[in-house]
Amino acid sequence: MRRSAAGSLVALGVLVALATPAGAADTVGLVDPDQGRWHLRTAAGGEVSFYFGDPGDVPLVGDWDCDGVDTPGMYRRSDGYVYLRNDNSPGVADRRFFLGNPQDVPIAGDFDGDGCDTVSVYRVSEGKVYVVDRLGDDGAGLGEADRSYYFGDPGDVPFAGDFDGDGVDTIGLYRASTGYVYLRNRHAPGVADVEFYFGNPGDRFVAADWTGNGVDTPGVFRPSTASFYLRHRNTQGVADEVVPWGSAGWLPVAGDFGLPDDLPPPGEVVFTAAGDLGATSRTRRVLEAIGRVGADFHL
Repeated sequence: MRRSAAGSLVALGVLVALATPAGAADTVGLVDPDQGRWHLRTAAGGEVSFYFGDPGDVPLVGDWDCDGVDTPGMYRRSDGYVYLRNDNSPGVADRRFFLGNPQDVPIAGDFDGDGCDTVSVYRVSEGKVYVVDRLGDDGAGLGEADRSYYFGDPGDVPFAGDFDGDGVDTIGLYRASTGYVYLRNRHAPGVADVEFYFGNPGDRFVAADWTGNGVDTPGVFRPSTASFYLRHRNTQGVADEVVPWGSAGWLPVAGDFGLPDDLPPPGEVVFTAAGDLGATSRTRRVLEAIGRVGADFHL
């Protein structure tokens, strides 16, 4: 996840995440893991959806090409391959490479503050973070991690973000059994710099810059209510924002997706191309403006 001078991520163990320039708030998204269908939401409540990846892939979000827009990624746990796309539209991956071991949990973020997001892994069996500051290509492996260290307990759910606003994404952990959040502000072994309780056991965690102030803070997607609960500070307390949206089986992501704020809100009509006869002139202009032919826009 990127910021004006650096980056910030949002990733989750089974979900993922995120980037945003200071001053622009991140928004939420959801991925249907059974279909590989992405649903991205604008600040005004509009939505775009498209297919990317295979059912069962682990979704990621990041600014892979350093253009300031967060786009989809997928981690295929069965073979350890990463698939990244540079546009929020249906299509094939722009990058494909091997990373880590099957069953590792992917984490995406700007871990060195260069304004570009990369993919790292958390090895759940070891409670160990492996940080990589570069992306691979052409199906090759990435080689050794640039940094590695122990943090947390086996079974914790990792995510990444810029928790102190210094422009560098670091690692956080969500202990789903207790609802505790543990944040570390350096890429080094040690205890959490910040810890607090947020959410309920069973919530699906996601972190992002919900206010545009340059600091990533927690959010959860609660399957029982099909709603996001977002907190604007890295402290214990109730949600500052609730977003009812989605379906219980979907996985949360977040980021600055570069979508127009005036996309129509979700509804009953779906257009799959800019030239659909039922589309209003306003809808056609929106579709043509962002060039998402083949994606679904919900009115």
